This record gives sequence, structure tokens and C-alpha cells, in this order.
Amino acid sequence: MNMKHILLLLYFFFLTSPLLAQDTGVLYLTKVNGKFGWFKNSNDIKAWKYEGEIKNGKPNGSGVLKYTFATYSGEVKNGLRHGQGTYKYKSGRKTVGEFRKNKPWNAKKYDKNGKMEAEWVKGAKLTKFRVRALLGNTSGNWSVSNSSLSLIWENYGLGFNQMSYKTTSSKKDIVYEMKDSSLDLSYTLDLSYIIDWTVTAGVGYVFSGKGEITFAETNNIYETENVSGYGLFGLLGMVWEGLEGLIGVRYSSTNYTDFNSTNTSEVSTLGKPYSIRGAQPIFGLGYTFQW
Repeated sequence: MNMKHILLLLYFFFLTSPLLAQDTGVLYLTKVNGKFGWFKNSNDIKAWKYEGEIKNGKPNGSGVLKYTFATYSGEVKNGLRHGQGTYKYKSGRKTVGEFRKNKPWNAKKYDKNGKMEAEWVKGAKLTKFRVRALLGNTSGNWSVSNSSLSLIWENYGLGFNQMSYKTTSSKKDIVYEMKDSSLDLSYTLDLSYIIDWTVTAGVGYVFSGKGEITFAETNNIYETENVSGYGLFGLLGMVWEGLEGLIGVRYSSTNYTDFNSTNTSEVSTLGKPYSIRGAQPIFGLGYTFQW
């Protein structure tokens, strides 16, 4: 037997030696005698159960971690998810990719239908943003329009809404034209893990505006910039491949006070304020992206 054969036999011996081979078995992450850790036996039905490679009394190598609501299959280190693996929930959702110290590192999360919900790059979760544009128009004895643009960060939204209102008195001798701007705050509940819908509720604060009342017979015009009020709105959205169709309603309550004449030759004021209250259907589109 030459030296080459001897080296091959020694190499095979070391690979198959019980001292060097990775042990396999079953461990439970639980508390025994007041001590929390990995043990070979457990009576706790809620304990994590591990089946796979073991080193120094802890999961190390490749294996499967099982819990009541989830299962992890892949690489582990010192009892933690570490390396390539798949973390699958009982609902069908799953996170696939690289984990480090139990946390997603370079991984993607999918819903039960295989659509990506979230992504991590080097441990940082990419933030989900939504951009929405909404419009509402009503015409008849009075015309009202609402247009808004908003940005939603995860669940919380910040937007800007503009309202225009115009009507004429029953005798058609007085014209009322009102405008206001609102700052909108909203919260969006994403139900995509159940159905492809979103639900949004929000409130708007009127921070500026302008009102104008024109008396046709005398051609007198009264104006004001003293505007106050609020808005309430709700939206239902249907999501498809990042696009979002929206339908909802917006209720507005706005008060215009201190109307002053624009006629410089005489100073006069209207003592009675003008109020607008009512609800209007709104429609819009949204787009979702991650950054």
C-alpha cells in the first residue's frame, strides 16, 4: 500500500469518526427547573421542537424548528435561525432567504398566494409606501369638488386636500364661492393577508381658505380668509399588482366668517357667517412601492 492510499484511508476515517461527525437528534426550547434552554425532553406543548444537527447541546447545522403556529427549515447556529432557510406560518405565509441571529437578513416575505409582502436587505426592512390621488365632483344646485394627494408610509398617511364650492341663491341674485385647503391624517389597514383589500379612515384639518359672496343686483363683493373646519373620510381599496382602486366618502364641515366688502369707497361687513356641511363620494387610484 503506497502513501496515497494511506492518506485516502485516513481522510475517510476522520470524516466518519464519531468524534468529528455532527450529531443529530431532537431538542426542545423550554424551561426545566427554572432554567430556560435546549433540553432533550419537554412536557410543554408550546415549546419549540428541533430535529436536526446538534453541537455542544444546541441546534447547529441544518434542521427543522417547529412551533404551534410556524415551522422553520434550514440552517441554524447556536440555537438560532442563522443561514439560508424558510420560515413558514400555519396560515400559509412564509419568509424565505438568509437569516442572521433569528432575524431576516436578505429575505422576502410572501402571503399565502405567493405574492411578496415585505423584503429585507442586509437586515433592513424595505419600507412600503403608497401614493394616492383622489377626486370627487358633485353638480346640481351647487357644485362641489374635492381633490387630494397623499403619501402613506406603512400604515400612516399624510395628505393635502383642496375643496371648491359654488352655489347661487334661489332668486339667483347672490353667488357664493368658497375654497379651502386641508391637511389630512389617515390610517390604512392592509387586509391583503386575507383578501386583496385595504381600509382607510382619516381626518382633515382646514388650515386656509377663501370665501366670496357676490350680490348681483348691486355688484357688491364680500370676501374673507377667516376659514375653519374639518373633514372626515373613509376609503375602501382593492389592490392588484401594486395598483389600488379606491372608493369612499368625505364629510366636510367648514365655516367662513368676517366677510368684508371689496369696495374701497365704503367699508362694510357681513355679520352673518357662511357654513358648508355635507358628504361627497370620492374615487381615486393608488400605487404601492417599497424603498
